[in-house]
Amino acid sequence: MERFLNTITQGDCLDLLPQLSQNSVHLFLSDIPYGIGLGEWDVLHANTNSAYLGQSPAQKGKGGFKRRGKPINGWSAADRRIGLEYQQWCARWGRLVYPLLKPGASLLVFGARRTLHRAIIALEDAGFLLRDVLIWKKPSAHHRSQRIEIVLNRRG
Repeated sequence: MERFLNTITQGDCLDLLPQLSQNSVHLFLSDIPYGIGLGEWDVLHANTNSAYLGQSPAQKGKGGFKRRGKPINGWSAADRRIGLEYQQWCARWGRLVYPLLKPGASLLVFGARRTLHRAIIALEDAGFLLRDVLIWKKPSAHHRSQRIEIVLNRRG
């Protein structure tokens, strides 16, 4: 436990969390991957679609595919399981974090609009109690074109 004090440690939380002592954490704060395919680090599902993140042979070298991603509903049956696989990933680390927290400690995680509900369900299933959801209104956030007020303002 001492080696983690006053340090920033990079690694897979599923490997690092078991090294912490139970009942020792006052606050768990993390900007977890959002599971929306922002990059390779954000793909937390069994990616069986070669078109995801512009990886298919027809998409190689054409950056627009990687920038645009895919439709929210996906392109295949496997893509429609991405949300559930993200929820299962959140449950795995949530079950590891819960016993580490001292009584009354808090868990604060950043999330994306598209997957936040999955993270909340997973964390509640791990034993956490949802107290509040804080919203950071960030105009320059990813996928801002999907914000309805921007679309409506552009239309006049």
